[in-house]
Amino acid sequence: MKKLLGIVVLGLLWCSIANAFLLNDSLKFETGDSSIVRGKINFDGKEFKVWTRKDFKGPKNIQRNIVQFVAVDNITKKKVQISIIYYPTDNRHSYRFYDYLNSSEKEKNYYLIDDRVNKKYWYNKAIIYRYLNLEKKNLHYGKWFLRDDQRWMYGVVDTNLPEDKRWLVFEGSNNKLLSQTGLSKKERKKEYNKIFKYQPRFEEIEYLTRNIERSYYAEIQNDSKKIKITEKIKEEEIPDELEDEKKKIAKEKKELKKERERIAKEKEELRKERERIAKEKEKAEQQKLYAFSSGSGFVTSSGNANIITNNHVVEGCNNIVISHKGNRINGKILAVDPKNDLAILKAKLNVSKVYPVALVDAKLLEDVIIAGYPLGKEVSAAIKITKGSVSSLAGYGDNYSNFQTDAALNQGNSGGPIINNKGNVIGVAVANYGKKEGIESFNFGIKSSTLRAFANSNGISFKYPNPRPLQNTELGELITEATVFLECHMTMSKIKKTISEIEKNRKAVYEEFLK
Repeated sequence: MKKLLGIVVLGLLWCSIANAFLLNDSLKFETGDSSIVRGKINFDGKEFKVWTRKDFKGPKNIQRNIVQFVAVDNITKKKVQISIIYYPTDNRHSYRFYDYLNSSEKEKNYYLIDDRVNKKYWYNKAIIYRYLNLEKKNLHYGKWFLRDDQRWMYGVVDTNLPEDKRWLVFEGSNNKLLSQTGLSKKERKKEYNKIFKYQPRFEEIEYLTRNIERSYYAEIQNDSKKIKITEKIKEEEIPDELEDEKKKIAKEKKELKKERERIAKEKEELRKERERIAKEKEKAEQQKLYAFSSGSGFVTSSGNANIITNNHVVEGCNNIVISHKGNRINGKILAVDPKNDLAILKAKLNVSKVYPVALVDAKLLEDVIIAGYPLGKEVSAAIKITKGSVSSLAGYGDNYSNFQTDAALNQGNSGGPIINNKGNVIGVAVANYGKKEGIESFNFGIKSSTLRAFANSNGISFKYPNPRPLQNTELGELITEATVFLECHMTMSKIKKTISEIEKNRKAVYEEFLK
């Protein structure tokens, strides 16, 4: 036990020292003798000026090679700045995204992505949101990929605190929330939950910075003549002698005629290019996807995972995003059963627990638990459960592939597991009736025998059912680990069509599309 405690303390100390090395590296937007304007690019709907600079302002004054992409909003005059920083002597690079358009003048917040190839570091990669609040706490909300454990560690750091007391909260190896600052259990959870506020933005920023680097950095570095950089700007050399100036003027006159011809040709090419871009923008807008509705699902195998849900949750979706414990994974539809409203998804998802499916259907008055994400994430991002019992062995309109329960169901519960006290799935949450009429609703689930028949016909098998009742803590761990949030992404044309037929549709549509 003492040996284990020593390892944990040593790990925390190393964690603090290494983070001081990363997070204290200052970077400001500068121009001057050390900065060179390399050109302009159009990216993500904005015009960026491209600057390059070399300095020795990294940690411990090591060399930095910097490429900065800066766009200025014409109305607010605020900047969006993307900085890519290379450390040639340290074999690493990082990305900074300063979103001044959505910040006040006094804020100096930014997003940071840090890649570390060198094996002397305790992590391979970090994705962080740096926030300086009114109390002058220099907070960093993010996640670090541990090199030894090969897993993401989420945490919150205050770099204004001493190195051995700066971790407000972080995940231990057993997923327990730890703290170097003495925060209470409630305070740790509160700070930890703030991390996931920035999680969707992390993915957008990483996509943007990686894309702009792939598209433009190599070209700038090699001084390429390609047209991605639309304007090349070179420093003018001022002649020391009057004769040099005369030669320069004569040369400019000679080239003026050629320049006029070139401009006329470029104008025509520009007109054609504008027409092409307009068509591409129209095509891109038609293909753009929006998060439209949500539902629930449950995992029955790990790795190349099988996920069960309702057909109406995934019907018509251009893309299905599966959220599991802070991670977002794209899923693919393996099979659907529209008649019984069932679907099987496939996704690369590793989980420690999976749901077994009961061999026997639900019994009348059997106690049940329903898990899922009712009302999407509008109430909270946490999984929710309701309890009740089986109130009828037939569904709506004497549908004997369903059963009825008095456990509460809401929009967003669709596709979630209905389990008994052994943790075995005895049904799939499917529908409720009566809420629109203002009366007590009737809630239904698809029987496990119907699910098994559908799975067998598609070559899918399930874990053998648990033989004994589980304790509440065991049920809670199973529900948390093996229940997922599903989000349906559609094009705007599909969304408009779905909204126009909303009375026929059973999707849990986000409120913003119903206004």
